[in-house]
Amino acid sequence: MKKLKNIFVLVGEESGDIIASDLIQEIKKQNKEKFNLNFFGITGPRMKSCGVSSIFDFTEINYLGVSEIILNFFSLKIKLNKLIKKIKIINPDVLITIDAKLFSVSLAKGLKKKYITNGTKLVHVVLPTIWAHSPSRAYKWKNVFDLLVSIIPNEDSYFANYDVKTVYFGNPVFEKFLNKVKTSKHLKTKNLTNCLILPGSRESEINYNIDILLKTVLKINYHYKNKIKWLLPTLDRFQKTILHKIKFYNLQHTIEIVNFDKSFKKIAESKVAISCSGTATLQLSLLSIPTIVIYKTSFLNAIFARLFVNIDNVVLPNFISGKKVLPYLFQEKFNTENLFKSFCEFYDNYKFHKNKFQRLSNDLKKEIIRDKNGFNFNLTKAIFNILS
Repeated sequence: MKKLKNIFVLVGEESGDIIASDLIQEIKKQNKEKFNLNFFGITGPRMKSCGVSSIFDFTEINYLGVSEIILNFFSLKIKLNKLIKKIKIINPDVLITIDAKLFSVSLAKGLKKKYITNGTKLVHVVLPTIWAHSPSRAYKWKNVFDLLVSIIPNEDSYFANYDVKTVYFGNPVFEKFLNKVKTSKHLKTKNLTNCLILPGSRESEINYNIDILLKTVLKINYHYKNKIKWLLPTLDRFQKTILHKIKFYNLQHTIEIVNFDKSFKKIAESKVAISCSGTATLQLSLLSIPTIVIYKTSFLNAIFARLFVNIDNVVLPNFISGKKVLPYLFQEKFNTENLFKSFCEFYDNYKFHKNKFQRLSNDLKKEIIRDKNGFNFNLTKAIFNILS
């Protein structure tokens, strides 16, 4: 008779839902009916489609920025206490938290405090970016989890400074992306009329960034006599809001809203990109597309950022490569005039910047792909070692 094993997986946002669903499928694949596996969790739609029993949706704990977390502190505390009681009933053999860093570490400490983790091994994936801001946060993670899994190359050395052991199994997001690049037959030469604007993957980011981006597009279009065709990749749920803004600026004839996956070939062929800070900047760099990074947030969040953020490390391709290749316009520096100047520099001197980004792309690939087996295979192997 097969042993019953309960696995609990918590995610805090859409990217975590993608990582978790792929990981769960790999766990099922490697299981080969060795165990009778039951999956529970704080889920997104992809996890639910994998057969995970949902305790509640990740949107109930998904808050962006310090100010939002502070404003929702008490509701998050109530949610945390209810979840601890639920986990006690489920009694999972392994509890995997993915991202949702503050909530995840609070949950792990709460479970240990109430002696609920006697037989439960705690695994966390996607570590706090101590290399970008507040390095002392590493102390909060010391001796809390049984396994800390980094998905960023070079991150381990930062945690080692605080005697916190981490492992790097690869990066699930960019491994999948690089496989797509390999199998896609996009042109080797870039399309000299397509350029990209990526206002962000969260509603708040879009709200802060979109107006400055569209005003800059107007200025660029006038300067280059409307010869640029703009592509705006975004999630389906934001298309209506963004289209309304585009129509407001009368740009519906020059900006095409696209789905990143469905329009991958068009995106890969683009000449220059303007992107909100985030994982998209690494994807664009891997495609060797010269990219300008922008970010705007609330006044309060900007104050926290200036106090605690290492601006030199916050742009992911720059951090991984150790080279300041992508320019970063943050808060008041992100304005129409500065963005226009940066874009013209990249556009007018395209060959120079393309070569620079091609070298960057090659460096990034070497850092990300260190093991042919990849993230999901290696992490699943570690999880089965725990279950056994």
